[in-house]
Amino acid sequence: MKKTDELSVSRAPRSRGRGLTKSGQKLSSRVAKRRLSDRLKEDTASFNSGNLADTLRKEGYEEVPLDELQDRLSKLQGPLAEIILKGRV
Repeated sequence: MKKTDELSVSRAPRSRGRGLTKSGQKLSSRVAKRRLSDRLKEDTASFNSGNLADTLRKEGYEEVPLDELQDRLSKLQGPLAEIILKGRV
């Protein structure tokens, strides 16, 4: 007999993704990769055309001093990715 106060082990919930496909719809991996690539290109273009602080606010980062971050990042000499990765290599 199983005790009711024991912790039960259950499966982790499945991710539903970001709505690239309708549930149950089957796509080839080529089509799924193309859609993902298109979405990433669109997201990157909209991010690059806007202000970093505005983009982060839309994502819910209200309590971070976003204007200060934007100011500091704008003063960096090289690409941000290069600076971040430099310390990890």
